[in-house]
Amino acid sequence: MARPLPSIEDLVADGRLVPQPPDGRALQAVLAAGRRDLDAAESNRAAYAPWADAMLYEAGLRAARVIVQAAGYRIDSGKGAHATTVDAADVLMGERSHPVFARLHRMRRRRNDFMYETAPEPTEADLDQARADVTVLLGLATEVLEAIR
Repeated sequence: MARPLPSIEDLVADGRLVPQPPDGRALQAVLAAGRRDLDAAESNRAAYAPWADAMLYEAGLRAARVIVQAAGYRIDSGKGAHATTVDAADVLMGERSHPVFARLHRMRRRRNDFMYETAPEPTEADLDQARADVTVLLGLATEVLEAIR
């Protein structure tokens, strides 16, 4: 059974999110880096699939950060910051793309396994799905960023 998403209010009360005005220029740079990560992942896909998968995760995480920070929150950098970022972005998007965010959590776990454990390499299907999901997330982040201009 899936765990319930925390509310933005609970994340703020727990100190995992801190209200902060968005910096559109900085967020534009984060979004551009996410697009470069997406391109770099594709360039590395055949040579080193686990690294391509990690780059796709980083691109998705950047998109989630843009969504959260554009809404006026700084993400605490402590333990669990990545999970907080993904959950907060999911809630802020009204859970309309919840399956994509749930898969981003799976990508996070795969990335952790790759970086800190021994894990099987992602399949072509994993990489195809990750690329599709990250493309959606970058699109959502672009929409959110355009809305605060």
